Amino acid sequence: MFTKIILKPIMKNLKLAPYLLLALLMFTVSSCDNEPLEGDFNNTTNNGNGTNIELSSLFDKWWYDSEDFTADIYFHSNGMYEQKVMLLGNEVISTGDWIWVNESERVMKIEDLGGSGQVATDIWFRFSDVQESSFNIEQSQNGTSYSVPRLYLDTE
Repeated sequence: MFTKIILKPIMKNLKLAPYLLLALLMFTVSSCDNEPLEGDFNNTTNNGNGTNIELSSLFDKWWYDSEDFTADIYFHSNGMYEQKVMLLGNEVISTGDWIWVNESERVMKIEDLGGSGQVATDIWFRFSDVQESSFNIEQSQNGTSYSVPRLYLDTE
C-alpha cells in the first residue's frame, strides 16, 4: 500500500528511483561485510561483554548509531523489535521479534522483520561492551559472519 500510494507517484513525477534505491540500501540494518570477526567472545570479565544487569539496559529505549549511518533501533522488553530511519523526509519503521540465541555470548536474533523497504526478514546481532548508555553491535545475515562493530548510544 505504501508503495502504491506514496512511492509510485513520487517515482513517476520526480524520477527519484536512484535516490530511493540508495536510501533503501542505507536503510537496511544488515551489513554485507562477511569478514569474520576476530577476538575472544567468551563470557569473561576481560572482554567487555557486560553482565545480565547491563543487558537489561538494552531494553525499552531508542538506540542511535553514533555515526548516524544505520537505522535507530528499539528492543522492547516484551520481545518486540523496532527500527526506524528517515527516508526522503518520511520516517520508515520496520518491526519484528527478538530472541536470545545465546545470551551468554550476547547473540540476539531478530525474526519476522518486516516493513516498507525491508529486505532481510531475519538478522542477528552480537553485542559487546554493553553499558547503561552505550553498546557495540555487530550484525549478520546468517548468524555466522558478522560485520565490524558499530557503536550505539541512547542519545542522538
